[in-house]
Parts: sequence; C-alpha cells; structure tokens
Amino acid sequence: MQVHPAVARLRSDGAVQPGCDAALASWRGSPMVADVRQALAQFDAGEPLGDLPALARIIADRAAAQAFVAGFIAPLTGVLRAEPLARLPLGHSCAPGMARLRLAEHGRAGLSLVAFAQRAVTRSPSALFEDCTVHEMVVAGKGHALLHRLDDGRLGSQELALDPGARLVRDGPDAARQIIAVTRPLLMLQLTLEAVRPGPSREIALEDGRLITAISGCKQSSQQMMALGVLGALAHRGGLRTMEQLAHDITAQRDLRWEALRQVLALDAARGLALLAALAGDAGDPLSTPAAALARQLCANRPDLAVLIPEPA
Repeated sequence: MQVHPAVARLRSDGAVQPGCDAALASWRGSPMVADVRQALAQFDAGEPLGDLPALARIIADRAAAQAFVAGFIAPLTGVLRAEPLARLPLGHSCAPGMARLRLAEHGRAGLSLVAFAQRAVTRSPSALFEDCTVHEMVVAGKGHALLHRLDDGRLGSQELALDPGARLVRDGPDAARQIIAVTRPLLMLQLTLEAVRPGPSREIALEDGRLITAISGCKQSSQQMMALGVLGALAHRGGLRTMEQLAHDITAQRDLRWEALRQVLALDAARGLALLAALAGDAGDPLSTPAAALARQLCANRPDLAVLIPEPA
C-alpha cells in the first residue's frame, strides 16, 4: 500500500503546521484581538458590555465586525492552502447546515464565528429557550430569523431580516432565536455569556407555549447525569455510596438527585428503598413530595417491595 509522505508524517509526528501556528499567534497578538480578549475576560468577571468598547464595537458596528472577522479568515485561509493537513486548535461544533468556531473564550464568556448554509424557509414547531445572554452580528449573507419572548407565560414572536449589520440580542431564559431561512450563506459573530448558575433549557411549543422538555443548563450537572447513567449501565456497586450522598444533597439540581435515586434503586433495591423513605420523610427536602408519591405507588403496585420500605421515624 502506498502512503502519501504527508499522511505518513501526520501519523508519526502529527501535523507539521508552522505557517498555521504562526498565523494564529500573529492574529491573537494583534492589538485589536488582544483588546477584545482582555475585554472578554472583563465581561466574564461581570463588567457591563457598555463599559467594554473593544468588545461592544465588534458586535454593534458592522465595519468593526467585518474587519475583525476578515483579520482572522484572510491570513489563515492562505496558510491552510499551503498546509492542508493543519488543524486549528480552536473549539468547534457542527450540525447539518451549521458550523461554529470558537475564536476566544474566558470562563463563562465566549466569542464565536457561526456559519449557516443556504436553505429554504423552514419553521420549527418549537423553540429552545436557554439561560444565557447572546449578542449576534450578521457579518455576511442574507436570511430571516424569528425572535421569541416569554412574558408572564405569554409567547410573542417577531420576524427579523438578516442582512449584514443586523443585530440580534437575547438576554436570559425567556428569549429564543430561530434561523428560519438563509437565502445567501450567513456568517455571524456571536458573543455569549452563560449564567452563573444556569437554569434548565426549555423546549417550548410555539403554537400554545406548552413545555415540551427541559434540559439541564449546567454543563457539570449534565456530565454528572451521564456519569450516573454509565455507572448504572455497568452495574458499578462501588458507586452506591456516592449516589446516595448526591441524592441527599439539596444543593444539587433536582433532576440530578432524582437520577441518583433511580440508579440506587436499580442497583440495590433495599438501599434504594431506604433512600426513598429517607427523602420522603424529610419535609424540608424539595424531593419529599415526589419521593412519597413514588413510595405509595410502589407499595400499591409491588407488595413484595413494600416490606422493604422502612417505616417513617
């Protein structure tokens, strides 16, 4: 089998990309980018965006945003042609018709470049409301978006044309944005700030405002939820004590505590039922009412388990 020398070098030593690394370092070290990165750290620390002109300018002024983005794209495009196997050490994600590249971040604050492929009008029956602040500037392209807001349970929507210079702002868990059409590929500069303790992300039906599902907005809680699922799937009894402690932790998210209880019940019925009884018997615990309801349901449907549920003290 013949292996191209560049591929062989990649397999043995990793990508050789001096041009790419130098171009990225040069971009990061430029006065404009250095000022923006410093302002991003201050934004994360709680300073108002209005007091951070270097950051506010690139998501409020079309020319400044385009200059900032062009200063990133132009030099790196050239070196990537010369080093096609190079890899930018930047966070990225993609989904059908959309790609995101993380240009800079500090703590809860992040600055990203988001691209949307051309597509016809598509209206989703639901929208995702996330607990964060988002400022977006259209750098290039053309399309349409819907901005949604929940106000005392009432859902209102507004359609907005996306042309270069258009701004979109979402502030808090009661606002959402949907891209409904892209007539010319869109490029947007996106500034985000996560809440200190983000509430759950909610998928809301646009027809009647009905809650379809809620997802933890905390990255750490999501990771813990996945870890609980893995431990349960592996039947790892060594994790029972930690799961019991998590279920008792009233500072943890409700869904996370309930999942810990569920996994203990699945791994060890006796310990799980004792844990259930303890939670149900603590009137000051937010899980007391649902835990008591589950205990009553188990007693009614599974008499064989009822004998394992301790009597309240």
